This record gives sequence, structure tokens and C-alpha cells, in this order.
Amino acid sequence: MIRHRRRFLIALAILCLPALEPVRAETQGHVSPGGTEVALPLPVSSGSTVRPARFHLARNTDRSASRTDATYSSESHTRRLWDENYPFYLKILNMPFNRELLSGRLDEKIFRNYIIQDYHYLQNYRKVYGILLAKAPDETAARFIVTLIHGIDEEIARIHHTYMKKLHISGEELSSTPPYPSTEFYNSFLIKTAALEPFEVGLAATLPCHWIYYQLGVDIKKSQPGKESKYREWIDGYGAGPWEDSETKKVVDFVEDWMRKTTDETRSRMKKAYETAMKLEYLFWDGVYRDVKWVE
Repeated sequence: MIRHRRRFLIALAILCLPALEPVRAETQGHVSPGGTEVALPLPVSSGSTVRPARFHLARNTDRSASRTDATYSSESHTRRLWDENYPFYLKILNMPFNRELLSGRLDEKIFRNYIIQDYHYLQNYRKVYGILLAKAPDETAARFIVTLIHGIDEEIARIHHTYMKKLHISGEELSSTPPYPSTEFYNSFLIKTAALEPFEVGLAATLPCHWIYYQLGVDIKKSQPGKESKYREWIDGYGAGPWEDSETKKVVDFVEDWMRKTTDETRSRMKKAYETAMKLEYLFWDGVYRDVKWVE
């Protein structure tokens, strides 16, 4: 009883504390291809021995070949999640925001709005993990969630300060600029799912943020963006490191463990939450790019 009460108080403190500064732990460097489907020139070599797990494989149009990966067998629940929702990733990879960011043609005003909206998202994302911490079924899960929260804070302190300074974004501007409807929709979905659904379902809803950004980073690096791009520094700070050593793999493995040991009914709800969050990732970028604000 005392242990659970301590965990609740820690989670409550996390919910009440302001984040250091906005920036999604894996939200840096959203960049991508041109074309209608997979426009980035990212050929997959069937003989490669350094493929970062399912990400490179998922881009392969031969889906049967993608299931021969030694790291993730066809029995992997998270692997199937990625494969089944891969079309949503393609939409994000090829959306105008990412194509223009990659080429350096993205309007700086749009990028600036993105930073502000990402701030609002990150404030919420941190709170979502605070809720999940309070609901964590065991000490192992609680420690893992605490690690994720610390990771968000570290990224905030290390990366976001730089871009807020470069873009002259003040604290007053951050607080006075409301979340766009798509940002608010995504935030509300994550909070609702974490608060009202079982722990596993809330956890699954947070996974696309980690996973999509890692894969975007991999694809961006492969596309070799021009050094003259004014967003090059942002791109270089994103998607670094092999899959096996990545923090994203740790999150995917953690979700995989919970998917394996939960019930069929809860697993189905986890899949639905993951799918919805992927769609909301797309809407988040699209809302920023098109400057979709609340009706006045």
C-alpha cells in the first residue's frame, strides 16, 4: 500500500511540474521524400546485414520478405502493428511538411509554428506518462516509465532551447499561443486513453510518437539532405544511432512484452489505440503545415 501511494505521489508531482522547455523526445528532424508514394531514393539491399530491424524492411514492397527478419519474427505483435499501419507512415513520410523540410524549402514561419505546437504536445506527452506511472502494474513498469519521463526532460534541455533561441520564441509567446485543433485532438486522445483505458492500452497509444520519429530519422539520413539546407542542424540531431542501440527499440520491446502477456481483448484495444495515434501524428503535421487554427 505504501509503495503504491509513493508511486501515485511521484506521478502527481510529475503532472504538476512544468516541463523544462518544449521538445518531443524523438520529435526532431521530421523530414522526408518527394513523390506520391515512397519518393525518397531509399533502396533496400536484400543482402544488407545492418538493417535497423523492421524499419528498413517495412519499406520493402515485398511484404513476405519483410517477415524473414531474424530480429523480429512473424509472431511479434509490434512487428505486425508496424506492418499493418505502414501506409500511415508512408503518408507522413511523403507529406509536404517533410518533403520541404528535407529540401530546405520549408517556410520558416511554418517551422516556427511547428516548434510552438510541439511545445504544447510535449507538455501533454509528459503528463500522459505521469498518468501511466500512477497506473503502472509493477515496479519494473514504473521504473521504465520514469526513465521515459527523464528522457523527455533531457531532450527538452538539450535540443529545444537551441531552436527557441534561434527562432526568437519567447516564453510569453509560447504561453499565449493556443494549441491548434489537431494538436488538441491528439493531446486529448492520449490523456483520455491513459486515464480511462488499461495501462497497456495507454502505453500503446504513446508508441507511434517514438517509432515514427525514429524511422523518419533513418529515412532522412538515407536521403542525404543537402548541406545547404537551413534545417540541416535539426536533421543531423535526429534519428542517429543503430536500431539495436536505440531508445525506441527499448520502448518497442517494452510494449511487445505487454502485448504478449495481456488478454486478446486488451491486445485488440492496444492495436486500435496505436492505429488512432498514428493517424493523429499525421493530422498534427498537416495542421501545422496548413495553419489550421480554431475558428474565430
